[in-house]
Amino acid sequence: MSAFAVRNAGLTQAEAWGDPGKAFEAFLHTFRQLEHCDMLARTNMTWPMIGGKFHNAPVRNKIPGKHLPEDALNQIDERELFSREDYDKIAALGWNGFWEEHYPKISGRTIDSLTTKQNHGLNIYLDQVKVCKEQAIPVLVGVAVDSVLMAFSLCRTMTKFTMDLFEIPSKVKAAMDASCDDIIQNALETLAITKIPYAWIVLERGSSSIYRLELFEEFEWPYLQRYVDALVSSGVTPWMHLDTDWGGNLPYFRQLPRGKCVADLDSTTDIFRAKEVLKGHMCISGDVPAATLSMGTKKDVYDYCKRLIDVVGRDGGFFLTTGCECPIDAKFENVKTMVDIVVEYRGKD
Repeated sequence: MSAFAVRNAGLTQAEAWGDPGKAFEAFLHTFRQLEHCDMLARTNMTWPMIGGKFHNAPVRNKIPGKHLPEDALNQIDERELFSREDYDKIAALGWNGFWEEHYPKISGRTIDSLTTKQNHGLNIYLDQVKVCKEQAIPVLVGVAVDSVLMAFSLCRTMTKFTMDLFEIPSKVKAAMDASCDDIIQNALETLAITKIPYAWIVLERGSSSIYRLELFEEFEWPYLQRYVDALVSSGVTPWMHLDTDWGGNLPYFRQLPRGKCVADLDSTTDIFRAKEVLKGHMCISGDVPAATLSMGTKKDVYDYCKRLIDVVGRDGGFFLTTGCECPIDAKFENVKTMVDIVVEYRGKD
C-alpha cells in the first residue's frame, strides 16, 4: 500500500520519495489507522537491494518531484538497456559479470557509487524493519526479485524482447541460462541480510495472456522452477506476484512443491478458478480489484470480500488482500472494510 499510505497520511508522493523517514511514518500511520492489518509488505517506497548487484532489471525510474509532478505516481521509464548483440556477452559473462562491465557505460556511474547507494538504502530498510519488529508489525518481503523473463523483457523493452524470442531464441536462451543462478544468488544474499524469509517474485510478463504456452514452457517455467527450488531449499517462501491473466498457466503451478508457495493474483486472473486448480496445493493471495477500492462502495467491497472468504478461503490457504498494489486513490473506508471483514466474518462454513 505504498502510494495509498502516502496520500492517506497527507504527504505528496514527492515528499515520500525524497524522505524515507516520512514515507515510513506514513506507512506506520496508515497501518495503525486500519487497525486489523496483519503485516506490512515493505516499510518504504523502494525494495532492499544488495550493494553492487541486481536481482531486478536496473530500470530507470521517473520520480515524483524530480521527473514528474509532485503528487504523481512514479513510473518506469522503459528503455533498451542492452542490445541484441549483447546476448552473447551475457551468455559468456553471466548476469553479474555483464552488469559489472555494462552498467557504468549506460548510467555514467561507477559500480562503487552504485554499491554505496544500494547499501545506504538497504541499511535504511533494516533499521525500519527493526522498528516494526519492536512494535510487533511483521514485514512481509525480504527481497523482491524479477523472474528471468521479466528482467530480460524490462532490459530489452517488451516489444524488442518479443521479437528476440521469435528471431534469435537460442541466443536468448543461452543468456537466460547464464543469468538465472546469478539472480538467484543475489536474492539469497539479500535475504541473508534482511532475514525475512519471503521472496517476492515479479512475474508480470510470462503469462498466457501475453505469450502462448510453448514460449512460457521454454523461457519462463524452467527458470521459475529453479527459483522455487533454490528458495524453498533455503527455507524461503516464494511469493509469486502474478499480474496479468495467468489462467492458462495455473495447472503448471501444481508441479511446484506442495504447501510451499503463494500465488499472488491481481483481479485479471479468475481467482475462483485458481482456487479450483490450486486447492490443497498452493496458497492464494488477492485479489480485491483496484477499481472496487477506488470507485466502489463499502458494500461492494464487503460483498466481494465475503465471497472471497467463502469460496477461496474455504479449507484455508488464502490471504485476503488487494489485487496488486492498493491504488493511490482508494477510499480509506473501502480499504478499512476489506481489512475489518476478517474480524467480523469467518466464512459460512
